[in-house]
Amino acid sequence: MEKIQESNKGVISTDLIYLDSELDNQDAVLQFIVENSEFVGYVEEADELYEAVKRREAEVPTAIGYDIAIPHGKTEAVIHPFIAFLRTKEAFQWTTKTEEMVRLVFLIGVPETSEGKLHLKFISQLSKKLLDDEFRAKLLTETDKNKIFEQLNAISI
Repeated sequence: MEKIQESNKGVISTDLIYLDSELDNQDAVLQFIVENSEFVGYVEEADELYEAVKRREAEVPTAIGYDIAIPHGKTEAVIHPFIAFLRTKEAFQWTTKTEEMVRLVFLIGVPETSEGKLHLKFISQLSKKLLDDEFRAKLLTETDKNKIFEQLNAISI
């Protein structure tokens, strides 16, 4: 694995795993994740990351099927690259442009000057894992945040 960070913060952290959220729209989900990523020290300015993610969503919505969306943003507001995971209690429509329903959201934040293609690597590896019915079922049903963490950490990036 190539060097993607200079700190002791992991790309995936239990601090950024949220299970069974009541949130039910894209804006609320994105705002919640970016604010928490700032709170736990991955981001300096939550609003800047939020705007970067929304700009990317405006280009092409990131719902990919299987009840999953992988929004991402690249900005200097990100101090440490991270992948946050949020599962909602109920599926909701990701955008008004598509009818794609989402329950599993992986928000990826990377620094603007990041040399690696962390978000592209993760999207590629996650997409391969999504073909595995058991992998998806665990993401939808597991109640232990630490087990979700272990499952996500098994994805090589």
